[in-house]
Amino acid sequence: MHDESKEDKFIVFKIADYLLGLPISDVLKVVNYSPTENGKLRTMGVVQIGRHMVKVLDFHQELSSGGLAQLPSEQPFLLITRDREGELCGILVDEPPNLVELPLEMIQSLPKSDHQSSIFQMVSHAAVISQQEITTTIFLLDMKRTLSTAIHNSHPLSLRSS
Repeated sequence: MHDESKEDKFIVFKIADYLLGLPISDVLKVVNYSPTENGKLRTMGVVQIGRHMVKVLDFHQELSSGGLAQLPSEQPFLLITRDREGELCGILVDEPPNLVELPLEMIQSLPKSDHQSSIFQMVSHAAVISQQEITTTIFLLDMKRTLSTAIHNSHPLSLRSS
């Protein structure tokens, strides 16, 4: 019997203690990024790459478990994608991302949760991979959720009643 397992390709990257992924079809480019080149622009949340202005998404603070996460002084990378309006945005990552093929049956929808953790506000699915007694979870970013979370978190006066 021939078992044909369907797979999809994802760009997987690490931020804080989390492995995150985006479908390869959503990633336009990965660029080596030097923060010193775009220092003034970056404080405004944008960088210039070639002739394009790119909105920078830095999730290190939202996803770090304690204290302020510091970016390494080495060369971080920008993973270039588009937001729901089609504008360019770049996710700041510390290490070169990897191309990973995930069998579709390993990808599970995450249950709705009232948990206020930033990671659960940014992802919709997860893939759990077990290899040689090591279990790895890759959270798949939902760019619509991710961008609305980033916008929501930038408004400190919006309070939720319990």
